Amino acid sequence: MRKRTVAFLLLTVVLGVAPAIAGSATTQMNVSVQVVARTILSIDSQPSSVEVTQVDVARGYIDVPQAIAFHIRSNASSGYSLQFEPVGYPFSQVAVKWDNSVATFGGEGTWLTRSYQPGATTGTMNVHLALAPGTQPGSYAWPVAFMANSL
Repeated sequence: MRKRTVAFLLLTVVLGVAPAIAGSATTQMNVSVQVVARTILSIDSQPSSVEVTQVDVARGYIDVPQAIAFHIRSNASSGYSLQFEPVGYPFSQVAVKWDNSVATFGGEGTWLTRSYQPGATTGTMNVHLALAPGTQPGSYAWPVAFMANSL
């Protein structure tokens, strides 16, 4: 019991003296933060292949409505771009429509730019595939590949 009383008295003295010993000081501190721009594209669905029929060959193209479903998250205050890769045989040209924007590309890629929008942006793309001369009916790999980059 005596040890507890002594310990309590000692603790009371230390706590009472500590504020008197501790000094105070002030200083100014500047903090700056740089947020790295980041854009993330997620493809929710798209075909893995496209079937070209004799009717498609005769017509010269294939339309695939709502072919690609995706969402994008970006914190880039300058916006972002969707960069489309070039396509090859049997497709001579691709036109991708998203909202009011259309990207048309063939042997060279192209891009669409978008301004900053907070939160996630979802969308679907309609795709028009122009067939190259001499295309035969058959199954072909899906020709549309793209990625997103911060501006």
